[in-house]
Amino acid sequence: MTAAAADRVEAALPPERRRPAEEYPVDGLIPRIAFRPRTADEVATLLHAADAADVVVVPLGARTALRLGRPLARYDVALDTTALNRVVAYEPEDLTVTVEAGITLKALQSVLGERGQYLPVDPPPDDRVTVGGLLATARPGAWRGHLPAARDLVLGATVATPQATLVHSGGRVVKNVSGYDMHRMHTGALGAFGVIVEASFKVAPLPAGRRTFVLECAHLEQASELAFALWDRALPLRGLALLSNAAAAAAGLPAAPHVLIEGVGRAAVLHRVADAVKTQAALLHAVRGVEPGDAPWTQLRTLAGPQTGCVVRLGVPASRVAAAVEAASEAGCVAWGYLASGSVLATAASLDTSTVERLRAHAVEAGGFLQIEAADASLRATADPFATPERDLVRALKAQFDPRGTINRGRWMEGV
Repeated sequence: MTAAAADRVEAALPPERRRPAEEYPVDGLIPRIAFRPRTADEVATLLHAADAADVVVVPLGARTALRLGRPLARYDVALDTTALNRVVAYEPEDLTVTVEAGITLKALQSVLGERGQYLPVDPPPDDRVTVGGLLATARPGAWRGHLPAARDLVLGATVATPQATLVHSGGRVVKNVSGYDMHRMHTGALGAFGVIVEASFKVAPLPAGRRTFVLECAHLEQASELAFALWDRALPLRGLALLSNAAAAAAGLPAAPHVLIEGVGRAAVLHRVADAVKTQAALLHAVRGVEPGDAPWTQLRTLAGPQTGCVVRLGVPASRVAAAVEAASEAGCVAWGYLASGSVLATAASLDTSTVERLRAHAVEAGGFLQIEAADASLRATADPFATPERDLVRALKAQFDPRGTINRGRWMEGV
């Protein structure tokens, strides 16, 4: 980054928007400049200035997913979105809310909770994630498959681009037919095509109650059979997980294969779930444990998003979840799977490229995929974090929306 380019970017925003650059390391890299804009227009202005000066901007929110994606090819300017933290519009009667992208999920849930509502998402590692990060990473949690994915809750979004424009798609109401759902393209793209600055969501009433049940099993096959038996009963569940020995121990349970179940609803509904769990446990000779509250779910959610160590996610058919959990366990990982979404998480202090590729081959053979959710830059440089087959489409989209590679250069999939 030349001195002339730095001067041009520094002049884009008022001096009071500057932040100490050393506070924003990514993969050991320190930017030359850091900004914390306060408006969507300021974000667009900064991106345009960076684009014109041929420097690279990295958007950052709560910084809980910095080790997701390929290593950055370059890092000149940090764009801290956390000052964009306002609730723009909230219509409780319509179950809709519009917020700026820097608001944390915790703050949003607090506002919605005052009216008995919530945004039904549980991304790792916890509710510190910002709304922008929630959408840009699109990382699923235990509720995925039982409840809509984050991208399916988005009614509309505003995205700042390097062309100094704010692009709007969708709307703020459920019945909206204006425009193409461009916000879906930005969900999961790690900011490759623009920086999300505002989003509108459908929200839901808070469950009247919830209960967690644990069933200890002799082996993963038994746990899988038990989980499928409960799933087939169409119970009002918000979570259904298979845990390996190590995952159960990490969640504060005995070190044995477990089925972890969360039921939601009114008292009578929860009694029905409890009766079903008791019946299936007796039929399949599983041991019903003490109801542990939310702690195991919280532990697993945190474990899926560490800032150290390695996390991979295998997406496989539900019928192959138990086999994927076993394969990951044999590779030395703490592994667990969510049946409804076919999502298996595996975490270890470190993994080498050959182990990742063996697990990827297992997932692909099952008709699925593997994505690296968190790892050191060295692993993400040698083992493709995504292994996407849609290479031509990825290149075309990047060329259309960020042709100079101003945002997160190299991090998503444009370099394939």
